[in-house]
Amino acid sequence: MLGEIIYFLFIVLDLVFSIWNSYNAGQIFPTRRGIGELFYIFGGLLPMSYVASALVSFFLGYLGYISLSTFYFILSFNFLFFGLTFIIWGIIATLTSIMAFRGSHNWIAGLVAGYDAFVTIFDAWDYISGFMSSWKDIRRSIDSSDFSVLDVIVILLIAFGIGFVISYTAFKQGQKSSRISYYW
Repeated sequence: MLGEIIYFLFIVLDLVFSIWNSYNAGQIFPTRRGIGELFYIFGGLLPMSYVASALVSFFLGYLGYISLSTFYFILSFNFLFFGLTFIIWGIIATLTSIMAFRGSHNWIAGLVAGYDAFVTIFDAWDYISGFMSSWKDIRRSIDSSDFSVLDVIVILLIAFGIGFVISYTAFKQGQKSSRISYYW
């Protein structure tokens, strides 16, 4: 029970910080397009898609629309694919959050830097310790008779769509509020 509560707490925090990172990527984008795009993809789009896929699969699993093996496959796939992207993003985000805190001395930036550092260490430890277990769950799910590839594809497409809409909206709001004016 406590594990599920902590998991959902991290899901909510990942949702909030994905929106925050997308917004900041939009502010960076006018001056440094490459870094803004990198921040948007690793800090906004992929984490938001991870959150959306977890929530959509929990919702559909609770309603009984997907099988248990499909549910296990999605969660294990999320762990393997998005876990690695979280570690990469965590290193980038921690370094940039520390630089933002040093430059602005804003307490919110300090909290974000501390959170990014903690979550990066936690994600790396969790990824290393659970890699083989998730790989075995994926293999077992695929071998199961009630596994549906179509369900997995639809859920991941819905999740990426939701992740794109939310993160891109935050990205555009960051561009609008940027202190740098630009014209296309």
